[in-house]
Amino acid sequence: MRLILSQILLFAFFSGIVLCPDTAKAGWPWAKKQDCGMEKYSPEWWAYTGSLPVGSRQFYRFGKMWPPRPRPTDPQQTFMQQYHSAHFWPTPYNEMDRNYINTIQEAQVSKGWKNATTLYDYHFNSETHELTKSGREHLLWIMQSAVSHRRAAYVQASTEKYINEQRLASVNNYVNELAGPACSMAVMLDVTSPMSRPAVEVENYQRVWLENMESPHIPYSLEGSGGE
Repeated sequence: MRLILSQILLFAFFSGIVLCPDTAKAGWPWAKKQDCGMEKYSPEWWAYTGSLPVGSRQFYRFGKMWPPRPRPTDPQQTFMQQYHSAHFWPTPYNEMDRNYINTIQEAQVSKGWKNATTLYDYHFNSETHELTKSGREHLLWIMQSAVSHRRAAYVQASTEKYINEQRLASVNNYVNELAGPACSMAVMLDVTSPMSRPAVEVENYQRVWLENMESPHIPYSLEGSGGE
């Protein structure tokens, strides 16, 4: 009898909660909860919470930030997501770091190849703007030694349009002379400057330095010596 009475009271209690106006208006317990502006447990909500960073959170309490060092302030991941992150750690963060480093390395390699395949001002005659001997040799090295996906010639751009046109024509003519019109090597202008000095300039500086170098001998004189 007591068991039946207890069941009746429990049924009446939960029926009152479900059927009360406030609860019915709120739609409990059938209403879907909202979290972070999304329907909780929806695919969008799972995708958002799954993208949150792992680890402890920084929070504000008693006028202080706990902990004082920088930490994420996003909502915490669910328990299963935290377990997944701990179980497969350090994936995928190590792969993200590796891809970041590879991207930087590829940018550096591309910049190095671009510098190696660029014809600078000192590769052209300053009056005729034709390729000099060193310029032709460097262009030949580009055509013979550069790997296929890096095989392109860049010409340092000048502020004068006619100079750029003459330089490009000189390079294209020499490419056609060596490989024929069927050669598809690209020749492009590039706004750049040499990262080093030409050999002629370095040689001139070295020659002037040697010519003006003082004698390394210590001047010696017998006048005023104590032995007299």
